[in-house]
Order: sequence, then C-alpha cells, then structure tokens
Amino acid sequence: MQETWRLIDFESFDAATNMAVDEAILDAHIAAEVPPTLRFYGWAPPAVSIGYGQKLPEKVCQKIAERGFDVVKRPTGGRAVLHLDELTYSFVGSANGQGKVLGSSVIESYKKICQALIAGFKTLGVTVEIGQGQAASRQMLDCFTATTTADLHYQGKKIVGSAQLRRHDALLQHGSILLCQEQNLMGELLLLKGKSDSAALEEDNQRHANLFEITGIAVSALELIPAFKAGFETTFGIALESDQLTPGEWRRVDEIKEKAGLLIR
Repeated sequence: MQETWRLIDFESFDAATNMAVDEAILDAHIAAEVPPTLRFYGWAPPAVSIGYGQKLPEKVCQKIAERGFDVVKRPTGGRAVLHLDELTYSFVGSANGQGKVLGSSVIESYKKICQALIAGFKTLGVTVEIGQGQAASRQMLDCFTATTTADLHYQGKKIVGSAQLRRHDALLQHGSILLCQEQNLMGELLLLKGKSDSAALEEDNQRHANLFEITGIAVSALELIPAFKAGFETTFGIALESDQLTPGEWRRVDEIKEKAGLLIR
C-alpha cells in the first residue's frame, strides 16, 4: 500500500513564524505525531535569513532593516539568503531508525531530496544539476555566490540553495527556489566587501539563475507547487495529502518564538 505523507498548504508568514513552523514540524515528527512533511511557503514581509552559526555585522543588519526586510536566524546552517521573489520549501523526514525515508549520511539525504526537486524542475522543462563543493564558499556571506553539494544549479548558476538540521533520528531540510529575484539586490543589502564575494560578483553580472528568466514564463509560486509535489511523489514513491499544522504544532511555534529570539532586528 502506498504511504501517504503530508503537504502543508501554502501560506506567507513573517520570518520568525516561518522558522518556528519548520522547527515545530521537526519536533512533531520526532515525537511520531506527524508523518514526513513537505511545506512550501512565502515571506511577509520579505526577509534575509542567516545560518545558525552565521553572524552579520551590525551595519549590515541595520541597512537590511532600513530597506524593509526582516533578518532572522535559521535553525539550519549555511549562509545568508534573500527571501524575495522566490519560493521556499521545507521537508521533514526520518534519517535513521524505524521507518526511515532518507539515508543516514548528510550527503545521501541531500541528494535524495535534491532528486525530488530535480524531478519537479524536469516537469517544467528545466534541467538542473546537483552542485559540487567549493573551497571558497565558507568565506562568503551570500548563499548564492557558491554552489555546494546541497544545492542545484542551472548551467553553472545556482537556482536552489538548501540547508539541513538533524535532530535525533529526523532531519529538516529547507531551501530557496529562485523565481525572478533581482541579481544585485542581495549584494547591496550585504554591503559586500569580502574578496570572495566581490570576485564572484565582478566575474559575471548574473549572480544566480532565475526560473522565469530560463523559461520566459511568469508563473506564480502557487502554480509551481504541483510540479515539485509531483517530483517528491515520484522520487519517494509516496502520495502527498494536503493538510494544515496541528494545534500541537502551533503551540510549539509560539513556544519557539518566545524562547529562541529568532529575529536579529
């Protein structure tokens, strides 16, 4: 019998709520309260998220806030991501133990989830590939100035950046799928001065790939979700059933927001 997983209906939330929701789903899955869960969402207002261990200079945070963006800390690692004109996804599933759906290694699980995204892009007529590690990537503030084995690229330009958190026998992976994001905006927000970031920007004005630039078709985030839903169903051999967060997950969201101090500004 085909296994059924949960697809959370698309909504847009503020930055702190978005990060707390992802973590609450992870906690609920660890407690065996919910099945593996796929979620697509938006950001209102738009925001810059930074990795769990990343720090931005105060002047950078101030400039981002002055431009009307929130700055939020993710529960996952990685570097800064601009959440504007993009579609964010998150996936929670089991990495080990009984009922596992992903491999025990970080790289193996990244590849499996990325294959689901690749299948989704394929239905849109777009061929993307898993990236390769770059030694200079750790020096960069901006997620989309380097492509690693956690990311997807189109003809050498990054189009999806992802990060992961493992807790007990489960994992949370979330990432940003670029739709029509302005090429230079993130560089302006980050006041990029580092050699690696500057070099990446100077070499090519096309900092990243945009789905709408590739296809020439302006499709909304909501219209794209069925393609990626199908990609996950095909890759994992499951069915995704549309649903909402449980009352327990919403209680956990409130607890996380109260304790974590996710917003930087």
